[in-house]
Amino acid sequence: MAQVDTLDYNQQQSAGARMRESKTKNEEVKDEQQKMSLRQRVTSAKKALNIKEKAKKKIEEKVTAPAKIGTNWLLRWAWGVLIPSFGLSLIYINMHLFLRWVFPSAFCKLGEEWQPKIMGTGEHSSKNVAGTAFGIIEVMGLLLLDAVALFLILAILGLISMIMSWLGNGFWNFIWGTVKAIYNLGWDGVSALVDLFK
Repeated sequence: MAQVDTLDYNQQQSAGARMRESKTKNEEVKDEQQKMSLRQRVTSAKKALNIKEKAKKKIEEKVTAPAKIGTNWLLRWAWGVLIPSFGLSLIYINMHLFLRWVFPSAFCKLGEEWQPKIMGTGEHSSKNVAGTAFGIIEVMGLLLLDAVALFLILAILGLISMIMSWLGNGFWNFIWGTVKAIYNLGWDGVSALVDLFK
């Protein structure tokens, strides 16, 4: 009977040891599974970020790049027709400069519109050096042309003001006098004037 008790006791101890061993193995497996799931979560998050970056690159490639090519062409055109348009293309050039601050991916810097599409890579490529030089020249030219346009606008407004004050009491009195004269003429008088110039 003592043998049976020791046998039961030994079996119990070995069963307990096996249970403890299996528990530790189970805990190790669970820890590994948790680590694996954490790794998998991190990997899947990285893949999701890569997908977003790829989508952003595709959007830039499909939408932004053609828009930038078009705005580059418009800026070159505006500089080219500056003299034939009597300076009216300055409006687009200034608008392009403003929109460059708002949408930098769709509008190029001043000077970049003259560069070919592929000319070099890197920070010190010939494209960046030449684009910077052209950009400085264009910025100085734009500032000079804007100052001349502002001076011309102020000179024209001053001349109109001088003429109006020379003609009478002022600009608004001249306008009011013209409207009053047309009103006094009446419909028949206005019809006669229109018939006169037909």
